Amino acid sequence: MGISPVAFAVELTFRDARQVRRSIHLAHREYWRPLAEQGVLVGTGPWADGSGVLLICQVPDESAARDLVRGDPYVRSQSIAEVRIRQWHVLMGVPEGERVPGMVRPRDGQSADARTREQLTPHEHRIALMMLEGMTNRQIAEHFSVSTRAVELHITRIYRKLDIGRRAQLAAAMPWGQRSYL
Repeated sequence: MGISPVAFAVELTFRDARQVRRSIHLAHREYWRPLAEQGVLVGTGPWADGSGVLLICQVPDESAARDLVRGDPYVRSQSIAEVRIRQWHVLMGVPEGERVPGMVRPRDGQSADARTREQLTPHEHRIALMMLEGMTNRQIAEHFSVSTRAVELHITRIYRKLDIGRRAQLAAAMPWGQRSYL
């Protein structure tokens, strides 16, 4: 029987977020994507002010978390000023079927309001994930070659379906599943 994974919150703080090249950002995502598919990376996203990134990992111990962080392209490119790794006890928000030590789950695995929420379309899901990665409405519009207004309309529908009122509430309201918009 193997060692049970433990949840760790990994905080990466950029030296200067303006200096982090898009290529490093893409390499960072590609580095973590297979780990997300394996269930090692449970969740991630940038800080709202763009100063860094939070990663939630399930690994056997802090040493394993440090090993993963050492391979991150942000760290390898010396774009990171500070790394903080702390054991994290999850109380809510882990998808059904996932196990994280310290987790407390509602009896049926889902809140009543989550059951009644309307499903996001695949395109809305992609836009929401881009928002979680810190992309602006303009950047999302450029990615899809549409107007900023078109993106704003999609975001309004996303907020309505998830019953939220602002971007800061998106991560907690997002349905789990596909974690990439590519």
